Amino acid sequence: MKRQPAINSSSGCARFDILLRLWASAAVGAALAHIVQPAWTAAGTTWAASPHWQREIAYFDLLLAFVFGWAAHQPDLRTKRNVTLLLCGLSLLLGENHLEGWLAAPKVFHVLFTLGNALAVLWGVLACWSVRAAVTAE
Repeated sequence: MKRQPAINSSSGCARFDILLRLWASAAVGAALAHIVQPAWTAAGTTWAASPHWQREIAYFDLLLAFVFGWAAHQPDLRTKRNVTLLLCGLSLLLGENHLEGWLAAPKVFHVLFTLGNALAVLWGVLACWSVRAAVTAE
């Protein structure tokens, strides 16, 4: 009988941990920008400035930072993979929204977050693909 890698194997954990921690850090940075400098943050996009909307986005970013940071600290590979799949779905949607903004006008935040979210999706998909045997063995 062929032995499968343990589900809490550290073999694939680093791929997830780095992505989850980077996304969490970016979310905290974005939240700070939305709270401290809402006009500056909105000026980097094609969207209208609204301090209340900026604050709401900041709260969403902080929740995501907490969830992704929590997942990075979990020992279970399946948990990391499942949260990373959620991250990929969210990044795909956010990236598409920023791509629309970029196509309307290449403002700095649209360009950065289109590319950043695309990279997160690619990284997440590759990380999930690399541990598929370990996760499906159970």
